[in-house]
Amino acid sequence: MPKKKKQIKRGRSAKSVVSRKAKRRKALAPQPLTLASHPLRNDDFPQTYIQEISVSLDDPDHWLTLTWAGPNSNSQETGPFRTSPGAGLRGLNCDDEATSRRSGSKCTPKGTYPVQGFQRRLNSDSRATYVTWFMQRRGIALHYFPIVPEYAASHGCVRIESKHVAQLIRENSRVDETQVVVSGTWTKPRRQWS
Repeated sequence: MPKKKKQIKRGRSAKSVVSRKAKRRKALAPQPLTLASHPLRNDDFPQTYIQEISVSLDDPDHWLTLTWAGPNSNSQETGPFRTSPGAGLRGLNCDDEATSRRSGSKCTPKGTYPVQGFQRRLNSDSRATYVTWFMQRRGIALHYFPIVPEYAASHGCVRIESKHVAQLIRENSRVDETQVVVSGTWTKPRRQWS
């Protein structure tokens, strides 16, 4: 009978697993924020923050306005600021609330949503920066984008014309507390997505 070879267990030692978990925990832990890392954050954050981000779907400017809460709310920028919402899939009417909320519609969803998180840039397009998520499961956010026409043009996100405004929103919004309100009359653009 052939001898059985002694099997060497190939795996991570308990020490290396613990070490990796500790490193991961440390990397994911909230880091102290410095003014340099958030140059547009107001001095009184989180006491003074953006309470509501209102997006109007009305052509041609699709105005975005900010409502602030807190002791220094009166001294903050409010807008209006120019944006461009989702164009929708060919043949869809994004003015219908149920259609606008449907996954895969490429419409900006009408309604009220809490801010869900932030990201430096979109993974799908590095030109889209200062990202503030409000319907992350559908990939819908507010963000700066270099092309903001006077008609609905995005894949569902709200493109913001000003990099400054997109950064201001990202740095002064609070997850689950800041509300994004999308309303108004969506107008079908010349070109929709196929």
